[in-house]
Amino acid sequence: MRYTFFGHLCGQLCSDCQEDLAHATLRLYRPKDGDDQVVARATADTKHTHQILDAAEAEQKADRLLVEAGLDSEGRFNVVLGEEVDYDGEAIEADVYLESVPGMPEGTEAGPLQVSITTLQPQWRKGEEGARFGWEYCIPERFWCQVRGQFGAWTICGDVTLCETGAPVEGVTVIAFDRDWIQDDEVGIATTDGNGRFRIDYLQQDFEPGTVIDVELVGGPDLYFRVETPAGQPLLSEDPSEGRRSSRENAGPCFCVDLCLDEEPDDPDPEVYPAFTHVGGYDFQTDIDSGPAGTGETVRGGRAFHRTLRLNGIMSKTLNGNPLEYKFQYRERGASSWKNVTPSQLRKTKIGALEKVDTSVSPPRISTKDYVVGGTPDPDEVAVTPNGNWIPMPQKSGVFGGDGSFVPNHNQVQLDSRTLGTFTPAVDLTGIDAGDSAEAPSGVSLVQNKHFEIRMLVRENPPNSSPSAPTEVGHLEKIAVNNRPYDYVRHPNWMSQQIDDGLAVAMVNLKELGSGGCEGIQDTLNVRFTAAHPNLGNVSIRIDGPGGPYRVSPAPSDPNVNGSRDENLHGSVDFQRISGGKKVEELENCAYNVTLSVGVLLTNGDAVPSNRHDQIAFCKG
Repeated sequence: MRYTFFGHLCGQLCSDCQEDLAHATLRLYRPKDGDDQVVARATADTKHTHQILDAAEAEQKADRLLVEAGLDSEGRFNVVLGEEVDYDGEAIEADVYLESVPGMPEGTEAGPLQVSITTLQPQWRKGEEGARFGWEYCIPERFWCQVRGQFGAWTICGDVTLCETGAPVEGVTVIAFDRDWIQDDEVGIATTDGNGRFRIDYLQQDFEPGTVIDVELVGGPDLYFRVETPAGQPLLSEDPSEGRRSSRENAGPCFCVDLCLDEEPDDPDPEVYPAFTHVGGYDFQTDIDSGPAGTGETVRGGRAFHRTLRLNGIMSKTLNGNPLEYKFQYRERGASSWKNVTPSQLRKTKIGALEKVDTSVSPPRISTKDYVVGGTPDPDEVAVTPNGNWIPMPQKSGVFGGDGSFVPNHNQVQLDSRTLGTFTPAVDLTGIDAGDSAEAPSGVSLVQNKHFEIRMLVRENPPNSSPSAPTEVGHLEKIAVNNRPYDYVRHPNWMSQQIDDGLAVAMVNLKELGSGGCEGIQDTLNVRFTAAHPNLGNVSIRIDGPGGPYRVSPAPSDPNVNGSRDENLHGSVDFQRISGGKKVEELENCAYNVTLSVGVLLTNGDAVPSNRHDQIAFCKG
């Protein structure tokens, strides 16, 4: 069997700032022979499994190395465990080998480091070309900043906003200083991006004591900041005493800060060229397998899309100096003609805000109103009325006078993906019980993903003139969509529950409860389950009660478990496998609860659905 392990690794600098583990090396190891704690480590919280290894500890693992692979510039990896590796899908230890960390200048002397992250039990999805598993993981701030400290690599993450409105300030210069007893030192300088974010990297040696002039009596820098326009006009000048505040003094390897300005800097609003680039938070060029031969699913995690999709990218009010209009079109893969996205297919989308500053009062008062497309606007919102299927960008300008200025926010439309194709009626599975195949006995198909193309067009619409010819400014060649619901009945023999339009199939029952549901459990316990969806995620069974919880993740290789891990998993699991060998007769006479948890590999681009659950109770004795 060919096993492909792919994903993305990053390190958390603070709650809202992270970095890709660019050009690190992923090392996968088989667990040590006779290690009876493998399962415990594989299910443990990763905050308890991180460890920095010294050279001797890393060398001790060398004979257990399965494979290693380099991460690319964005922290992505793709590892193949082929026939030459003696591997059959079991748990693996995941380590990262680092010769440096992001932000360190080339040529900086720092020893390599190996970090043990966790023990994984991959949930392999089998297909024609072998099994695949995607893993996305961000090393928590507390541990990752410790790693950065080992390299002497320090960083400052922050943002600059307007104090009154919280709006981000783009293109200003941020300078960080270290407050010393004799002479303050400049730590670093950076420019804010479109979200008002900045990052400053520096080395521990930049602030360590060692000269007559630089006398630092604490372990880290004491930080204060200055914000300027690109031309050097001061916008914020903190007093050096700010560096002695408890929140600024002795800053560690990772430091995050929020800075705000009383006034927005004077800066022209240049025209930018519009583009459709993202579905929610996914860049469809890099984060979605969107090529003509691709799956149309997310690269990380293999998720298809459903429900309402936030199409977004780069927006401008004008095109070549004229008012801009835009629209979206779609077609199912293989179709020859495009269909317009109509206003009825849109859900309410905030595309920007009207900002107006009243300078007649002191301090100036800023008022805002949201501009929305689709849906029904609230009383304090401004509706943008489509010109047919074209959406005109508001043209108001002049934040300090007149009616205010419209500021786009990169959102383009919220498209209801259920309108792109036929996803009804629901798949009727009311004839099956837990343990049965979701495609038996009726032979009803689970209904696979549909695949679509989506593109954005723009045009100029000058006053007193005809619109220009449309121009394509973004083409998503393939996206997988699945909005098919499922109808079924949970534990029909006892306290039955009708599920209409369910996201996925999640059914659990007990063989021993028979037809009435009131039989007592004595010396056998078999949990019957059915978990099904064309994009099936993790499936687990948990029993709560005295001595528990008892857990298991069933797999097709288990006795009496059938189907596929990635689509239609069903069958029966004996309690001794769930409990790790404990017999039913050893349970205390008491009440117990059985929970089936079913993951679904779907997303709307911004969020993923919660696991589906089914439960049933029983009494022992």
